[in-house]
Amino acid sequence: MLVVKKYLNLKVIIAVLILTVIIIIYAIPAKQKNFFELYGKKDKVSESLKKFQKKTVKFIEMNGVRWKYFSGGTGDKTILFLHGMGGAYDIWWQQVDFFEKKYRIITYTLPKEIDNLEDASNGILKILDNEKVGNFYLTGTSMGGYIAQYLLQKIPDRIDKIVLSNTFPPNHIMLEENKFKSKIVPLLPEILIAKLGEKQLKEKLIPAAENSKLLAAFLPSLPFSKKQFVNRYYVVIDYFKVIPDDPNIKRIPKLIIESDNDPLVNKELREKLKNLYSGNTSIYTFHNKGHFPYINAADEYNRVLQKFFEEKNNLSGK
Repeated sequence: MLVVKKYLNLKVIIAVLILTVIIIIYAIPAKQKNFFELYGKKDKVSESLKKFQKKTVKFIEMNGVRWKYFSGGTGDKTILFLHGMGGAYDIWWQQVDFFEKKYRIITYTLPKEIDNLEDASNGILKILDNEKVGNFYLTGTSMGGYIAQYLLQKIPDRIDKIVLSNTFPPNHIMLEENKFKSKIVPLLPEILIAKLGEKQLKEKLIPAAENSKLLAAFLPSLPFSKKQFVNRYYVVIDYFKVIPDDPNIKRIPKLIIESDNDPLVNKELREKLKNLYSGNTSIYTFHNKGHFPYINAADEYNRVLQKFFEEKNNLSGK
């Protein structure tokens, strides 16, 4: 009897230890890395990031959620930049540095609490109203390009030009492709999700960008949390209907920027996007620049944007 009790006590102790370890693992946050330590050199691009990150940011609150954004630059016209699924307000620092002398710039961070397009658009509109912005140029990449299309449907009268960069149209393909992952990922600890992200970074994203050292240092420095990752996934699968033939939408000049080797937006989705917005649309294709040309091919990217914003004529695709 004594042996049985000791055995049961041992099982309880082991179970408690296992549970404690599991709780500890799930409580470990993903570590945000330091860009400047990873990059390891002083040059124009790293100095411009350091300068940008010292600029004052602003905050608004909507429905109990705090939004962080940057507003700066000079000019009569405003460019609103919308980041992708893993991004934050400072991911556009090279564009801000390039355009802020001639344009007003707004770039924000989508809060981790936001999990649908309507809440995302409402927060963005509150930022615009807070900054007293009427009409503007809209540039969105990846998830930001998806949100941009939602804004295009919602407020076409306020958008003068729109850039859809390395993004996808409303679709059910991504939902089907990620059906299993979407059920498993919410159950995983944050640190494991971050490790899987690092694996994708090393095996897909960096090689597709010609092994850019800048990209390899910057992406791991972005803020990350499990809640943010899961909720932003819900944003990109939040389906809505596009009416591209609506005269209010068709009149708006559009620029689609893509990469011919984008590891996150496959060819089928790229073609669907171009077919959807076939009217009043220019297309620019980067060669072998991956999913983040605005980071690892910023000079070319900025020139493409500049030409589109400043000229009335459509761009010729590369």
